[in-house]
Amino acid sequence: MRTIDDLVRPVAAAGPHLQTRQEPLAAYLAETEHVSSSMLRRFARGEAHFERGYADHGQSRIPQALHAAMLEPGRFAQEYFVLDGDGAGTAFADKDDLLERVWLSSAEHAELRAMQQAIRDYPRAPLAAALDSGMRELSIYWTDAAGARWKARPDCFTEDAILELKTTQDVRPAAFARTRRRFGYDLQAAHYVEAVRRLTGRTPRFAYIAIEPRAPYYVWVHELASEDLDRAADELASVRGRFLAAAA
Repeated sequence: MRTIDDLVRPVAAAGPHLQTRQEPLAAYLAETEHVSSSMLRRFARGEAHFERGYADHGQSRIPQALHAAMLEPGRFAQEYFVLDGDGAGTAFADKDDLLERVWLSSAEHAELRAMQQAIRDYPRAPLAAALDSGMRELSIYWTDAAGARWKARPDCFTEDAILELKTTQDVRPAAFARTRRRFGYDLQAAHYVEAVRRLTGRTPRFAYIAIEPRAPYYVWVHELASEDLDRAADELASVRGRFLAAAA
């Protein structure tokens, strides 16, 4: 995997208005001085009681496990515990550590491995090479000209593209387009594109790696067209403006 120095131009080096951190996900989620795309998406959906922190009510358990296994295997090893086929697991000396982990059944772990392999074997694009060589889960923090503070943590970016991993019930284009609209994925895309552009000095392409979390684990790569990104950038500017006004 590349280091940040391989991807960032000297003119865009981190400074007081732009910083990067290779930090645990928990540290990124706990940082509340900057606003993430997830918070903007919740606000755009009209959630009345949005918070700067992150709360997971269990719906994202397997998608989050896939992200960790695919993009941060070290974190997966530290934060997850896999039961064997008899309902037991590897013996742990530190029981408190074990209780803090996310437990997965052997069947769930097998599904995660199958999804990982399906992504790596995708025949229409060199996903394995891109994910192996790209910058994964880098926290980017910046302050814009108006003094507003933002943060982003793209799944993976290379010299010319951002790759975002999404689990979905149907990877086909029409169905995934509806999912994008429903969950505000393109708003997130525009936010990430800005973060990487500020960091690298280049405007990256953006593509979703969509995978169905059930056999046969279909995979489809959806690259956003430039006009889609332009529309998303306009929407992002509007949402940010309304958000800042509401938070004032």
